[in-house]
Amino acid sequence: MRHRCPICKKATDSATDAEFPFCSERCRLMDLGAWASEKYVVSDPIFDEEELPEEDRRALRDPGENNDDTIH
Repeated sequence: MRHRCPICKKATDSATDAEFPFCSERCRLMDLGAWASEKYVVSDPIFDEEELPEEDRRALRDPGENNDDTIH
């Protein structure tokens, strides 16, 4: 499959480029860094908060209030 590197736009090919869809390890790591620094975000929620149990919805609204003994 032919594609363009999402970082530098160089042509890449899944048959020949080990880092596909990126052209190099450098571009792959730049993309990973963009995700890690939250430059990229998922635009839609993965789940509907209304379908969660009330306890989980409370945890999403108040993430600093952890009333269980779970080690995080």
